[in-house]
Amino acid sequence: MAEPNLIFPESWLLDGFTTNVTSRQAGEPDPVVRELLQNGLDAAIREAGRDCAEIHFTIAQRALSSLPGRMAYARAFDAAKQGDERRATHDVRSAVNRIERALSQAEMSVLYCRDNGIGLNEDRMAALLSEGQSDKAREGAGSYGLGHLTAYAASDLRYVFYAGVGERGIIASGHAILASHKHGNTRHSSHGYWRGPTDVFSLEDGQFPRAVPELMHDEVAKIQGSGSVVAILGFNSFHNPRAQVADDICRVAALNFLGAIHDGTMIVHVHDEEANESKTVDAQSLEQFLEPIRDQQRAAVAGWFAGQQGHRALQTLQDGRELGRLVDRSIRVHFRPLGTNSMERSRVQIFRDGMWITNEAPELRTGAFNGVQPFDAVVSLTDADPEDHTEFYDLVRNSEGPEHRGLRKIRELPKGQQQALREKLRQLADRLRAEAGSRDLDEGFTPPGFAVFSMDTVHEPAPVPRVRHRMASEEQGETERSTDPAASEAENGQSADSRGQRTRRRHRRRAPAAGTAVRLRRSIVPQVDPDGAIRRLRVLMEIDGSLAGSEHFGLRVYAESGSDETCEQPLGPMWQPISAVRINDLETNGGGETEVRIPSPSGVVEIELDEALDASVQLEVDVVRRSNARGVR
Repeated sequence: MAEPNLIFPESWLLDGFTTNVTSRQAGEPDPVVRELLQNGLDAAIREAGRDCAEIHFTIAQRALSSLPGRMAYARAFDAAKQGDERRATHDVRSAVNRIERALSQAEMSVLYCRDNGIGLNEDRMAALLSEGQSDKAREGAGSYGLGHLTAYAASDLRYVFYAGVGERGIIASGHAILASHKHGNTRHSSHGYWRGPTDVFSLEDGQFPRAVPELMHDEVAKIQGSGSVVAILGFNSFHNPRAQVADDICRVAALNFLGAIHDGTMIVHVHDEEANESKTVDAQSLEQFLEPIRDQQRAAVAGWFAGQQGHRALQTLQDGRELGRLVDRSIRVHFRPLGTNSMERSRVQIFRDGMWITNEAPELRTGAFNGVQPFDAVVSLTDADPEDHTEFYDLVRNSEGPEHRGLRKIRELPKGQQQALREKLRQLADRLRAEAGSRDLDEGFTPPGFAVFSMDTVHEPAPVPRVRHRMASEEQGETERSTDPAASEAENGQSADSRGQRTRRRHRRRAPAAGTAVRLRRSIVPQVDPDGAIRRLRVLMEIDGSLAGSEHFGLRVYAESGSDETCEQPLGPMWQPISAVRINDLETNGGGETEVRIPSPSGVVEIELDEALDASVQLEVDVVRRSNARGVR
């Protein structure tokens, strides 16, 4: 019998190197790792009935010669490249260049993901190799479907290999996606499959190999009982440094599967063969992986779970009280009051089978809990009754969006299910509001001197003078004119001492000069003292890598004035004088200036303000580029 090979079947379709399949993701770790973990969790818990899903990631180097069907892959790539060169766009050239670089190396990087799930059979393998077929027994759940295409964003070769041990023993196949191409007069598909030879290509013809190639031997040998292995060939390290990959995988696991890991139904192991380092994400180590990102207010990828929210959810699971099963049997809620003086807003996180789904469910958004004491809640959904398709679990699952995040398909549900889901969400919101309790209206903020009523006498507020916000050049000029004490005395008869004090105050409040904004990510956490004042800021910053080490920068802090263009006399930002800036333990004296020169803004930045501010003030941190000499770049 002929050996399996990478076969590109005949096809009349014309596909280029850039298609919807290969452009689904940009290659960030979040969607790729989440998809692999979800598949493993479903295969182990829901399908194999195990108590715990153990997922093993291995980052390895393998000889390029071990690539399954290497010669067939190279021939197809050369033909596809020649056929697509006249239509070569930037994206096409980029894809071709990545493949050429990967093929020119003696070794390739491989990311293995092994689970202890139910394994693979003919139907499951057919679902993995198909764009439109799925083995999901119930819509929105199950182990394999279109989501498996996410993994291609992490493969420079656009080649993913699968092997499994199931009820019928070992089964293996692989799927490469290039571009349609010609051999002689025959046009071949852009999709290549590692399989036995067949004249008529069919995913149901039983031709999947029953032996694995050398590349998969070691990982398949580690499977005990049943399980499967996914191998991303030509792994691109998520376009990050190789040393960061293990941390990326652990972060995504700790955030997105916080519920399952905390409950002990999932353990994730990550091993880097080259560095000989291993990490484990389990219930005991969860806080270790969430602590470094506890101040992250925005997720690494827009619309995903941010570190600050994840850390709050872990605290709620650890310290909150369980309210029992509300609304129906599929719901379990952990509830944690945040305290009457908390500046945090109420947040409700929904997890299904231990996997994070959303914190923006209708009826449960933060605005729905205005007027109640702030709290944090984690809603955990489990499949209490598989036959009850109107329980909260099924309704949420069927309304989940792509990658099982958010409830974006509510409007696609049958009308009866839409109404049932919204009613259950409203009932849950009512129960949470009742548990939190109302906020006393007297706790609200009243501006001092706004209006005072005593008996029948009304004291009007003091008149507010009309103020025009000065431009930076005006303030600078006034300061410069006022720095000579003798001139000040001659001008208005004031003493040098009093005039000098006014000069220093005006100088410290001087608006910094304009500058070119720097592209960076930042997460700002004000450090509020017991007396309710802000004197320090803690900021986690990451600058655009192309600027690191080559620039000088100006760091500034400002408070929004609260006015905008709709006001008759809008005010600009209120720049705050700075006493000191510490970046990764390197301290720079601010001297009360509104801008402090720093060598780089990347890392943990601690800013000490020259004046204490009320905790209600909304502060922002601004960074601009400066030349090595003083002045604007």
